[in-house]
Amino acid sequence: MPASNRKPLSPLSILVVEDDTDTRRNLCDVLELDGYKVHAAASVAEMLAACQAEEFFAIVLDRKLPDGTADEVLPRLKSLAPTAAVFIVTGWTDLEGAISALQQGAADYIIKPLDMEMIRTRLARVAESRRVERALAQSEATLHAILQAVPCIIVIFAADRTVRYFSPFAERLTGYAAAEVLGQDCADRFLAGRDTRASVSAFMRRVLEGAPAYSVENCIRCKDGSLKTIIWNAQRMGDKLDPAVLAVGQDITNLKLAQEQALQSERLAAIGQMMAGLAHESRNALQRSQACLEMLSLEIRDRPAALDLLARLQYAQDHLHQLYEEVRGYAAPIHVRRASHDLKLILREAWDNLAVTRQGRTANLQILSGAASCQCHIDRLAMLQVFHNIFENSLSACSDPVEIVVELRSGALPPTQARAIRISIRDNGPGLDAAARERIFEPFFTTKTQGTGLGMAIVQRIVAAHGGRVAVGSSAGPGAEIIVTLPCEQAPKGPA
Repeated sequence: MPASNRKPLSPLSILVVEDDTDTRRNLCDVLELDGYKVHAAASVAEMLAACQAEEFFAIVLDRKLPDGTADEVLPRLKSLAPTAAVFIVTGWTDLEGAISALQQGAADYIIKPLDMEMIRTRLARVAESRRVERALAQSEATLHAILQAVPCIIVIFAADRTVRYFSPFAERLTGYAAAEVLGQDCADRFLAGRDTRASVSAFMRRVLEGAPAYSVENCIRCKDGSLKTIIWNAQRMGDKLDPAVLAVGQDITNLKLAQEQALQSERLAAIGQMMAGLAHESRNALQRSQACLEMLSLEIRDRPAALDLLARLQYAQDHLHQLYEEVRGYAAPIHVRRASHDLKLILREAWDNLAVTRQGRTANLQILSGAASCQCHIDRLAMLQVFHNIFENSLSACSDPVEIVVELRSGALPPTQARAIRISIRDNGPGLDAAARERIFEPFFTTKTQGTGLGMAIVQRIVAAHGGRVAVGSSAGPGAEIIVTLPCEQAPKGPA
């Protein structure tokens, strides 16, 4: 810390214990001129009382006092003032007494008559040492406070990539305690996305060779499996024998998400404009085509083979109309109209709405609730579409008998940890492969032979508009799991 910014240290306190009044006063006057905060005592009792009330960096102690000797009181004194340097002052020149005092922890043994300059010099050496210790402790406390407060990952890596230091914010962001990470290879713990051990090693090598790194972006995997996008600045520290890398990372996950959502909004706006023009032209064409099909059916009603071909044409037209409506619906802005609703009732209604789809199949829905309340401030119709799309995907992916288990639990939404309900929807189908897990919410991505691939993208948009989150659950266990987390109270409207 620069000297101009450093808080001045308070004067060091010193205790003079001497029963001779003139000697005690002279010592006090000289030491006060040197800038110390001086306390005086004339007996062992006064000294012990002073040590209980004040912390001293040094004690000048007469060897013989009216109520005890330094030899007798030193053990107790070191217990009361363990950091104080004790200077024994005596008129006796016995060698055994000096050795005994030093063995019991005395810092020095001074013979009377006192040489004031010698005492000042010896005290000054101890005082300077204490001032350095106090300044270092103050700097460490300031650094600790900064590390606790700064919203950045701060990590120190050894040359072999093992973690030497892991800041408190890094613990909070990743979910790992420092004890779980220290001494571990960072690649083993955090490697994610497209990063490889080779890329991490190359990054470390460049920094260790003396080239600071700025604005290096990568993804890390947190303890709960979630990914965070981090932008790093790093530089070399340490000496040639023990080099290390200091890396400071800023979490830009939400910023990247906002950028992607803004880009997606621009794309949707362009699609919306295109669809507005297409709607005008296509609706008339589809209506004319439908009228012709109906007239043709009357002309060939006695020709079964032709009617079969006509039915196929009708199916193709219906499918085209469905695809058109899905794309139009996806491009349209989402306006949620929130009210308090019971999620269990909405889940059951969404399932009932699929009765025609489930006709002739063996399919069962089980709803489990571990939440204190299933009331949520949501748009009922929008959430019906969310659960309808998820259930429809499960019915399409699973063979009979279909088992879908919905579990509702209390949760929280980062970063504010707002009160929320976590809805886990798991089926007993084949589950999702790695590619599907990564791309399931991408527009137009689908594993079905038919469909636009917009169902889960629409789910994500609706949930985001409610201020919630949707994600693929753990791959452990049978089937696929989709987790929807919704705020219990009304949240600011998310990007639509």
